[in-house]
Amino acid sequence: MVRDDGLEVFQDLLLRGAAEGRPQLRKALIELAVGPWWHAANDENVLSEHAGPGEEIIAFHRDPGDGLKAVGLVLWSEPEGFKVTNIVPRDVGELGIANYNWLLQDFIERLARPAAARTGFSVEVTAARQRLKDWMSSEAADALRRFSAAANKSTGSSHPLDRRRWLAFLMSAHRDATALDAEQLVRWLTEVEGWPGNVAHRLAVEYEFGRELLTTYDQFRS
Repeated sequence: MVRDDGLEVFQDLLLRGAAEGRPQLRKALIELAVGPWWHAANDENVLSEHAGPGEEIIAFHRDPGDGLKAVGLVLWSEPEGFKVTNIVPRDVGELGIANYNWLLQDFIERLARPAAARTGFSVEVTAARQRLKDWMSSEAADALRRFSAAANKSTGSSHPLDRRRWLAFLMSAHRDATALDAEQLVRWLTEVEGWPGNVAHRLAVEYEFGRELLTTYDQFRS
């Protein structure tokens, strides 16, 4: 039986629609910000100094309450609409994945969804959990699971047989241009498969080096 309940991840929000409709969406979002979300014009002015030509920014603050922290939220224009690029605490500390996603959902329900309905935009939210299949082909995922199931979790890829299965995964990940990054690999190994953190980090370093080496090799061959 495959064990992969996935990992809790930061969700993304995109308000998708025509570029010419962005001014109307901006207006609707700001009109709906009557508490606990508020339009943060000063933040916009500061961030706009770092924006490129044609880029638009909308910033909001949220008051603490309903079990949620005081935060700032920023939307940045995309060719297909506006995307939330960050939610940061206004006090010292970190939000963590769960709090970030709860705040994003709160923003969606109070502002984003009503504003999108007014202006003809769609609300696109990524999943709160992702599995191996979201990052890689079934072949690469199977290779990683085979390695993890058979390997000695205290030694990583040191044993020759474990090394062979590990290299098979690296080659499959490279061949399929797997999107899995080192941080996601560490989290999957430790949170889903129960690997010790130090061994998982060592494997992540090997993974990054292996992917870079194979990519460089392909470039020299071409």
